[in-house]
Amino acid sequence: MSIVYGKLAISLLCTILVLIVLFKQHYITSKLEDKNAKSVLGVFWIVFRLLPFIAVYLIANYPPTSDVNGFWDEASKASMGQIVYRDFWSPYSPLYAYFLGIWLKIWYDPKMIVLTMAAMDGVAILVSWHFFRSFQTKGAFLFKALIYFILPGSLVLCIIGAQEDVWMWLFVALAYLVRERTLRVEWYAVVLALGLLFTKAIFVLILVPIFLIERQKLRFMAPMLLIGAVSLAVLYPLVGMEFMQPMDEAKTLRAPNIPAIINPWFNNQIGVGEKFWNWVGLVLSVGMGILTALKFKTGQYRQMLSRTWVVLFATMMIVQQSAYSNYIFLFLIPLVFGVIDWKNKTQITILLIYNILCVVHPSLWWRAGMPKYLSLSDITSSSLFMIDYSTQTAIIILTGYFIKLAFSKENKLAV
Repeated sequence: MSIVYGKLAISLLCTILVLIVLFKQHYITSKLEDKNAKSVLGVFWIVFRLLPFIAVYLIANYPPTSDVNGFWDEASKASMGQIVYRDFWSPYSPLYAYFLGIWLKIWYDPKMIVLTMAAMDGVAILVSWHFFRSFQTKGAFLFKALIYFILPGSLVLCIIGAQEDVWMWLFVALAYLVRERTLRVEWYAVVLALGLLFTKAIFVLILVPIFLIERQKLRFMAPMLLIGAVSLAVLYPLVGMEFMQPMDEAKTLRAPNIPAIINPWFNNQIGVGEKFWNWVGLVLSVGMGILTALKFKTGQYRQMLSRTWVVLFATMMIVQQSAYSNYIFLFLIPLVFGVIDWKNKTQITILLIYNILCVVHPSLWWRAGMPKYLSLSDITSSSLFMIDYSTQTAIIILTGYFIKLAFSKENKLAV
């Protein structure tokens, strides 16, 4: 349980630091207003990503654990020219392992994967600066960036957990900026298609609401279909139907999610683990994304996109059986920059608690033996199970709070 206590301690220290920064919010914001945004973001990245990486992995010589081992297996084999899905198993899109493999050419060590995740997180924030800058002052954005870099949900999941989920937001924000710069919907579609090829299969979910509100549907779909056909033409002769491996992730039961929480109250009679719940999760996630996109389609496109992203993937996190609380890293950037009002103490307090719970729970659940609660007696059979179940329930409730916040039209984009 040492990793649980370690993550909890780091999360509490991060939270205290966030509170100190919030106490000086007006002063810090005013000081950042006349600074060069890219330079400030670079300093933040060095202090809150590079230095922690050096301290943890080079000075303390802490070995990368958890998902890094899986990433290393994929990336190292990809760097040697092996074929994804045929020579090694991968739950990710086909180009993911090869992208990591390129970085391993610089430093052939699992620690390089962590550094890659940190670098991509920095790129995601830089892209987000260009995405959100028209809605807020430079000082306000940079203040939120400082908060983001310190939050447990970004710092711990990036440096300790080496999570890649933030890549998905990077691609969707970059795609919009490319469209804005080129005024071509085709290039928008190309970047989105690349996002799907470089990240995860679940990236495709955001394409549904985007397609429905897109006026130039044919020009939007044509590049995607072309890239998809070329990808299939390359993959199928090499790996056959094994390119469907990422779909196997939906079979993996994780926590927290609503089916797992309600299951013991119905004595394991709701069919947890069956495909039915996967389809329910997909319908609810995409459905909520569509409703959000339609609700905000008459406003600013960036506001619509960021809120749709939060609602869709936050919903997925608690309704899909294979999702887990690390997915907070997937929608934390648009939540911090586009939804949270940083003058609202209630929202801030809930966000900080939410970050701590989401960071600690995966390790807690794993070390509790990945419990599946079949009855109420299972929950009360040990204090550890009671803590785990209570944490799962709290995460689901708080996720619902942020879904409602992002979906609320009255909650205007915070500045």
